[in-house]
Amino acid sequence: MKHTFSGFGRQSGRRAGLLAATLVTMAVISAPGATESRDGRVEFSNGSVAEGKISLTPGGSLRIEAGPQIRVLELDRVREIRVSPEKEEMDRDWRFKEAGQTAKEFFGEPYPVRYLEATVLLAGGETLTGHLYSTVLYVEGEETAQKVVLLSKQRGNEGQTLQSMVYPTRISFGGATGAETATVTLRLKWPGLGAGFEIAALTRGALVRLAATAAGPAGEFKMPSPLGREFFLAIRTGGKVVAGWPTEKDEKTQAQVQNALTNTEDFFDERRVLGVVRDPAAGEIYSLILAARKGKTTLGQSRSQPWRLEIYRWKTEEGGDRLMLAGQGWLFRGIDAKDEAPPAVELSDKLWHIHKDGDTWTAGD
Repeated sequence: MKHTFSGFGRQSGRRAGLLAATLVTMAVISAPGATESRDGRVEFSNGSVAEGKISLTPGGSLRIEAGPQIRVLELDRVREIRVSPEKEEMDRDWRFKEAGQTAKEFFGEPYPVRYLEATVLLAGGETLTGHLYSTVLYVEGEETAQKVVLLSKQRGNEGQTLQSMVYPTRISFGGATGAETATVTLRLKWPGLGAGFEIAALTRGALVRLAATAAGPAGEFKMPSPLGREFFLAIRTGGKVVAGWPTEKDEKTQAQVQNALTNTEDFFDERRVLGVVRDPAAGEIYSLILAARKGKTTLGQSRSQPWRLEIYRWKTEEGGDRLMLAGQGWLFRGIDAKDEAPPAVELSDKLWHIHKDGDTWTAGD
């Protein structure tokens, strides 16, 4: 199976109305008893991370609408939660121009709306996909505590952007064994697979980072399952990175992305667009970007200049050409000395075309 784009699902109507109308017909499966806090990690759509003891609000529960059922889950059975955008749009308030007429008039500034889909991995291998009820988690680190809200829908304020509406993309819990987590096999046909060889993937959509580790024969690796998502793949060896990406250039779109970067705030003061690819079905553009910090940093060491190889996900404005940054994730990162340059990045069609056979993905041939 070739690595091609597929569109996100579409939902009509408002989620709240749907739930109110269907609760009477849904079966509710409960999980009694309170749960203790658990070691875990929360990754967010802006690349930030929170680690520590994760717990629910006292008396709270984790509920998901999965098909015809509402499942109430015990936190100690949850191994991982992935959250992905199901639909994103810029909306505006409106009213009818005249009573009894269908003509509308819009007012106010556009505001962002995002619908989110969740996939929950449970101990024993069961996987549930659906929409979470609003849930509050607490992450207690060594010095600080952070509240994390899980939602099925985000609505921003007028003038706000999709990028500014940060959401958790992945929540993973420690202590899970391989049998309790979803993994896949990655077979990589690539020369020079020796020590210091790193592999990373980013899922399409939420751009969740999946790190692969060697397992079995040479060229065979294990990595967390992309859970039905296609993914971007890159390898790092020595001072070079090879990224799976079409080598054919789209100069017009690449210039469009480079221009849009000037309207986004970022810690990195140098961002170079290496390649772009369009997903027409979802109205999105993905860009591969090498970002580096050349100015002063707070790192008081000989190595003080961070860099990242990132993928940005853009939404195209309906009826226009303006791009809106909707999400980002990183493949590799590092810190250089002031006189060093970030690693060279090479694009590879062979790593772009990935074939799936069951739970095995093959790349590089």
